Order: sequence, then structure tokens, then C-alpha cells
Amino acid sequence: MSPSPEVVRQHGVEELEHLRYRIGLWKEDYLRQAPAGGGGDYFFLCREFVFEIEEYLYPYVQRLIVTEHITREEGAQFMDFCYQQVLEVAEHLGLESGPPF
Repeated sequence: MSPSPEVVRQHGVEELEHLRYRIGLWKEDYLRQAPAGGGGDYFFLCREFVFEIEEYLYPYVQRLIVTEHITREEGAQFMDFCYQQVLEVAEHLGLESGPPF
């Protein structure tokens, strides 16, 4: 017997919360790797962060949408949250205009 749609959605919500926590850990790791105001010499950290998001999280979030664990809107909001974390790393580096993706 398949779980009810409510149980599936609850699992999706819980999974997004877990992923938010993991993204926070990733961001903290990137922040520790560069001094505040480190500038363009540390821009590679932003690129690596974006790569991890696109390589590992985006396909997983897409799968959560397809399996109806989360809605498209929830997926989009989560991805916005992820990229906001990258912008915070860029801000830490002193790249006020954000990373030139």
C-alpha cells in the first residue's frame, strides 16, 4: 500500500528542512575557507558552491517535485534559498555586486 498524499507531502517538507540545514553547513564551510573581504582571489568558492547546488541538489529537488513530495513553488523557493546562500558567501568575500555567474 502506498503512503497517503499527506504523508508523502510531510516527508517532502521534512526533506527540504534537512536540505536547508545541509546547505547551511556547506555555506559555513565555504565561509571558513576565505577571509572576510578576500575578494576575487576566492571567487572560485562561489563557483564551487554553485556547482554543488546544480550537480547534487537541483536534480534531487526536481525528483521531489516529480514524485509530488513538494510543489513546484516549494522547489523554486528552495532553489532561491540555495542561491541566496551563495550570494552571502560572495558578500563575505566583498563582491558587492554578487558573483558574476
